Amino acid sequence: MWSDLFMGLGAIGLMLLGIDWMTRGLKTAAGPSFMQLLQRWTGTPLQGIFIGSVSTLAVQSSTAVTVATIGFANANILSLSAAAFIIYGSNLGSSLSAWLVAVVGGGIKLDDLALPILGIAVMLKLLSKHSRRQGIGEALTGFALLFLGLGYLKTSFDSAFINIDFAFLTSLGVWGILLSMLAGILLTVVMQASLAVVALVVTAVSTGAVPLEIGAAVVIGANVGTTSTALLATLAATATAKRVASLHVLFNVLTAIVALLLLKPLLWGIQEIAQLLFHDTQPQFILALFHTMFNALGVVLMYPLTPPLLRWLETKFKAPTYQGSFSLDQSSLAIPSLAIKAMSLEGMRAGQLIARLALTMGRHHELDAQLLEDNKQILQNLHHYIAQLAQQSMSAEEAELLNQLVQNQLRLSMALQLLPALARHLDQDPAAFELEIPYWQALSDSPLPPDSAALRHAYRQFIRERQQKKQRIVQDVLHERRGQESGGDDLLKLAETRRFNQQLTKALLAFGKLQSRFDQPESIVEAPEESSGQPQTAA
Repeated sequence: MWSDLFMGLGAIGLMLLGIDWMTRGLKTAAGPSFMQLLQRWTGTPLQGIFIGSVSTLAVQSSTAVTVATIGFANANILSLSAAAFIIYGSNLGSSLSAWLVAVVGGGIKLDDLALPILGIAVMLKLLSKHSRRQGIGEALTGFALLFLGLGYLKTSFDSAFINIDFAFLTSLGVWGILLSMLAGILLTVVMQASLAVVALVVTAVSTGAVPLEIGAAVVIGANVGTTSTALLATLAATATAKRVASLHVLFNVLTAIVALLLLKPLLWGIQEIAQLLFHDTQPQFILALFHTMFNALGVVLMYPLTPPLLRWLETKFKAPTYQGSFSLDQSSLAIPSLAIKAMSLEGMRAGQLIARLALTMGRHHELDAQLLEDNKQILQNLHHYIAQLAQQSMSAEEAELLNQLVQNQLRLSMALQLLPALARHLDQDPAAFELEIPYWQALSDSPLPPDSAALRHAYRQFIRERQQKKQRIVQDVLHERRGQESGGDDLLKLAETRRFNQQLTKALLAFGKLQSRFDQPESIVEAPEESSGQPQTAA
């Protein structure tokens, strides 16, 4: 018996490892296309539900989709309403994963299926140089390990638990059901993978080791347990992230309450439908259908409740008005391609704040020390999240985009470091930046992401005016209308402001191009080069 128990533990370990590999591989294979789905096809509630379901089926992890959705709502890339319906769809998609376990575990010899898949997967992983094919290979390896784990788990249940009577829980009535649900919650919190818990329960029910009613209660608990990761991701998060996580909890708790109240009628109705349509009442299929039906019922119930809930949540978790507040948190790091886009938007926001700081300095003839510290803190936060993202597993393309993110974050840091030196020129000449003020105003007022054509046009116009000013200084020195030392000081001011404007504009354009890279993969990041006045490829 002990050997069978240890086999069961090993099987669970194989399943968890398989789910981890499968999720990471599918995320790598999906790449930016997953993000485009979330952004482009969530205009209506039904689209959000559909995309949430499809995305969860694609990456086989409702947690990954939920945490990514929280991150993008947090970065204002998704509206709160769109995020809500994606999360509802994600729960529905996770229930469809139970069908994979029920179908594969029902009548297929898993060892015979897993080993050929593993062979193909390893070949793809080792021989392919394309990141997406490697991701597919990694995902197939995860599927193979999951199937092997399910096979060993089924053998373990057949041997180790044949003499254990789990039916006693049904004799406890409501308390037995509640204890089973609590077990599902705890197992999901510990394993951090509801699919593993569902696979465990479906396998136990298919072997007859666990009664169907008890298995259904455990599955309800697993649904509630999935909220733990989202809650942990928002402990130190922003107001928007907490609102989305609250919707996730409300959906799962409401669904669980309804499923518990209708447990016996739902199971009876599902069994009658299965007998009538398929002439088959195998418990694993009944449980999979139950999981799908109570999540679908939750979507139906939450659909009309969502608008008033959103209005109520808008009054909770008030966002700070402090200018240095940062809109990224741990939830933004779930999927690298999504995190890169969110961070590029934050980089543009940081660049615009630097432009506003320069504008304030030029108009009020002094540098605001507090605003300077606020901007430094924003860049420090951005650097912190870039460093965390660098520790995540990502494709070669995502790694290259991350390098561009770092490069442009350094450009912003360079521009910010130049501001104190520029401010010192105001002591000698209060109108030192009269030429730059209109350009800084244009940068400050530009939308996010900025219109690259309009920004490059404004930069070229500014460069022409600057060249004219430079020529006037040279001519004044040449005709002795000003001293050589005074002319040299003026040219030095122009050189320092040139560096500031060039680095700031390059960063803003490059961050904007980095964002559009996900929609137009063939695009090239461009930035201005002052020598010609024309935008050039960023170095």
